[in-house]
Parts: sequence; structure tokens; C-alpha cells
Amino acid sequence: MIKYNLRTYAFVILGLAFLVYISLFVYHQDLEAVNYEQAISDIFKAISINAFVWLVFVNWGWKCKIFYPWLVPFPNLSGKWNGHLKSNWKNKSLEPVPTSVDIKQTFFNIQIKIKTGESKSHSIAASFDIDKERGMQRLIYSYLNTPKSSVRDRSEIHFGTTLLEFDGFKVSEMEGEYWTDRETTGEITLNKNVA
Repeated sequence: MIKYNLRTYAFVILGLAFLVYISLFVYHQDLEAVNYEQAISDIFKAISINAFVWLVFVNWGWKCKIFYPWLVPFPNLSGKWNGHLKSNWKNKSLEPVPTSVDIKQTFFNIQIKIKTGESKSHSIAASFDIDKERGMQRLIYSYLNTPKSSVRDRSEIHFGTTLLEFDGFKVSEMEGEYWTDRETTGEITLNKNVA
């Protein structure tokens, strides 16, 4: 799984809080006669400002490239992706199936929706597996696939898991494999749509 550098987070959070407090203290105080009531008030203002900055970071700021990889250890995969699936369903080597994928990602969560001509899938759990020591950069997710009612006589609702590999933090393509509780496996290749 992802190795977060908790020391870096602690240093950034505490360092920002300290800098904000010192700035407020210097701005509001006459250093020859310290107003302790104002100094305590500045502590609460610094906490509020720090909380606001982290709220902005968690919602939008984490996507900025300057935070990779020293503070944000995973890439932003949000967006539309197109590609192909190739399955061994019913022991046949099937033609590649055109696939569209929509990824919505926040700092704490990632959701994947997949659509083919015959079915839709959505993730029920997803996580990154990023480990420099093992040379791993992967997205792993489990999903529920719901085929159209017109094809359920040959393709029932099922669960599956997908493992997608990528490289770096500016990711434009991913590839990997998937397997399902129907005892099928397959390969998947995706390319990010350029906006």
C-alpha cells in the first residue's frame, strides 16, 4: 500500500501553524508590551487559518504538481479514459472490447466507473499500491459489473478485481489485468483523454 511520510505531514502542518501564528503575533503586538489576551486570540486565529489552508489542500491543492511526490505519494488519475478489454470468457480468445472509464479522485478516495457496450461497472473498493523499494505503482480496485438485462442470459451480474499499472505522476496510460467470480480473467489497456 502507499507509504505516507507522516514526519513530512507533521512538519508541514506544525510549520505552517507556527509561521501563521508568528506572523499574526508580530502584526498585532508591540514587542515592548505584549498583550497576552491578543496573543491567545492569535492562537485561535492561526488554528482557523491552518484548518482553512488544509481544507483547500485536501479538496483542490493536492492536485498541484509541486506537491508530488514529497507530500502527495500518488498521482491524480481523475478524468475520462478510453481503452480495450480482452477476456477469456467461456474459454474463448475474444476480440478486444472498447471500454470507457471515468475516474473521480479526491485526496482520500478514488471511484472508478467502467462502461462497455453490454455492461456497466462501478468500484466498491479501491486503493493505490505504490512502493519505490519494490518498483510498484498500481491501482487496485474491486467492482460490481451489471450487464444489460438483454444479455444476462449469457452474462450474469458479477464481482471482479482489476490491477492497473502506471508509471510516474503524469499518467496518460495504464494497463493491467482483471479477474472475476465467474472464473474469467482478462487484460485491460487504458489511455487518458486529452481535454
